[in-house]
Amino acid sequence: MTVNLLQVVKEEKSQIEERQKLSEQNVVRLIKEKENAENMIASLKEEMEVMEKRNRLHEKNVVQLIEEKESDENMISSLKEKMEEMNSLHEQNVGRLIKEKEDGQNMISRLKEEMEEMNRLHDQNAHQLIKEKEDGQNMISSLKEEMEEMNRLHKQQLDQFEIKTKQMEEKLATKVKEFELHVLRSNMKIEEVETTYQQKSQLWNKKENIFHNYMNSQQLYVKGLNISSRSIKSDMYAFQMKWRDEMSNLGSNLKCLVDAADNYHKVLAENQKLFNEVQELRGNIRVYCRVRPFLPGQDKQSTTIDYIGESGELLISNPLKQGKDGQRMFKFNKVFSSFASQADVFSDTQPLIRSVLDGFNVCIFAYGQTGSGKTYTMSGPSTSKKDWGVNYRALNDLFDISLNRRNIFSYEVGVQMVEIYNEQVRDLLSNKVAQKRLGIWSTSQPNGLVLPDASLYPVKSTSDVLDLMEIGLANRAVGATALNERSSRSHSILTVHVRGVDVKTGSISRGCLHLVDLAGSERVERSEATGDRLKEAQHINKSLSALGDVIFALAQKNAHVPYRNSKLTQVLQS
Repeated sequence: MTVNLLQVVKEEKSQIEERQKLSEQNVVRLIKEKENAENMIASLKEEMEVMEKRNRLHEKNVVQLIEEKESDENMISSLKEKMEEMNSLHEQNVGRLIKEKEDGQNMISRLKEEMEEMNRLHDQNAHQLIKEKEDGQNMISSLKEEMEEMNRLHKQQLDQFEIKTKQMEEKLATKVKEFELHVLRSNMKIEEVETTYQQKSQLWNKKENIFHNYMNSQQLYVKGLNISSRSIKSDMYAFQMKWRDEMSNLGSNLKCLVDAADNYHKVLAENQKLFNEVQELRGNIRVYCRVRPFLPGQDKQSTTIDYIGESGELLISNPLKQGKDGQRMFKFNKVFSSFASQADVFSDTQPLIRSVLDGFNVCIFAYGQTGSGKTYTMSGPSTSKKDWGVNYRALNDLFDISLNRRNIFSYEVGVQMVEIYNEQVRDLLSNKVAQKRLGIWSTSQPNGLVLPDASLYPVKSTSDVLDLMEIGLANRAVGATALNERSSRSHSILTVHVRGVDVKTGSISRGCLHLVDLAGSERVERSEATGDRLKEAQHINKSLSALGDVIFALAQKNAHVPYRNSKLTQVLQS
């Protein structure tokens, strides 16, 4: 009898162990399903972060397009003001031009028609740009509202999903703890049954019934979890389909923005063409006069300037002559008084810097007698931005414009600095003690260089150019004369080569900016030059005379321009 009871107990124990294993397998499976749900949640969070990053990048691109369009609108406004100023000057000069030859009248009429046509084109472009700007702003506003609504809905759905997941995790943890506690109690009861089976037989039957009921309830709960899991998967699939639809709509909107950017590229090219045509109408050769203030110790009452006109007139009086013979009127594009700042002088040459970036060649030089302030006007002290000369300001403006265009054009800038001393071209940036003679090409090479043997340094910023200019100025030839104790005895030429590549089309443009500080011109007898100084003065005066002949020939549009009469004019031929 005892053997039979032990056999029954062992069989029931084995059944309980099998049920326990089955329960443990169910627990493991539930834990795996929980881990899968957590992985799915993490994947959704990563997708949401990627979508938010794309939204921020999209907003950044839209803001950048708006800033570039506003920059173009400011540029168009500036062009309109300059065109109105030119029309005003044209009307003032009509009375004087009527008295000139009949061919001059025909030219004025033709120019006036071209100016009216340009004004009409500018007005059309301005209205078109304003309309495109308004359309772009409306589209951007609509996109922002849609993105905000989408983000709000996504956030709500994600919060609800996280709440449900957290509730499920809490319920599952509670059930697992209850099951583990129940298994522990069952093991304890099994040990008691083995020692006191007869006394606890009735109690054991009761426990077995309770265990069966509990397992049934656990199975029902697992079925509920499976149903919830399928529901969550269905919700996730619907969310993914909705996300794909929204991304498709976003792609369509981005295509509209890309089309708008293409139209903006065309308008920019037309504006560049009109800008350079305006510069040509203002004159390819412009002459400005700057009056140097009195130096310490000079008599301010001994001035010979009687009148400075707003249209470039300068009236000079000669105290040694009386009446009309004692006065002489000169006409320039503009006259800067002795009170004009360095910024005022640069303002009239600033538009030419943009032409260099558009692929044109520009030459700016200072001409005058020794001590007239040429080097100060062109270079100025580099220690203060307020006193910067044309060279520093032009280079600073060039890098600013190239930086603003970085999304449309890719620019490479290189610098050469040479001097012409006694009709010999010297490299001011070379670190070699014994310099070889630099050859001048009659026509520029494909890379735009006239002096291929001169040092060419790539530069990225204005500070790079300032460092090179300090080296060049330190190597420049100077000497003392009776008119100026430190007179430049050579012509200094700073050449900036600009190579631009259109990012979209790949087309290449090359521009060249020559910034020239000419040597001081002076009469040999007044400078009291002898020996080497006399030879220097003769070479300087000869080259300046050749430069004047070239400018006169260009102004008269002669078929032959005498570039070969001087090294200076050969270098500046481009």
